[in-house]
Amino acid sequence: MITIHLMALKASIRTLLLIGALATVGAGVLTLGVGMDTPWAPWERQSNTMFPPVLFTLASFVATVGFCATTVVFHTWLKMGISNPDKWWRASGILFLVAYGMYSFGSGTVEAAIMLNILHLIVGLPALTLLPRTFRNEQHDA
Repeated sequence: MITIHLMALKASIRTLLLIGALATVGAGVLTLGVGMDTPWAPWERQSNTMFPPVLFTLASFVATVGFCATTVVFHTWLKMGISNPDKWWRASGILFLVAYGMYSFGSGTVEAAIMLNILHLIVGLPALTLLPRTFRNEQHDA
């Protein structure tokens, strides 16, 4: 079973890196270019310390590639037991964007929450459109 997940990850690596690059550029433009607030730093929960903008921009790449890789594994898992995995995968992705969009308003300032929502749309919309194409191509190759 792990071989199937690894093959799906291998087939989608270019798309994952592209989406990670979009996240990095988006985070850089929003935080470094426009100067929007970043969320609270996760290592300083007891204070109002904000995530440093440069570190946040770099962390956006790592977090995006890691999270999207997890969604590739999730889709592969869905494909094993559901007849229309793309539909369920997209529906769960949209539900995640809505839920995390509301949750992000607890991330510090309203500006930071708006920035996170914009960033998640920069990542989520390409992921919801580009990754299923990768899944279909991987199905034909296997």
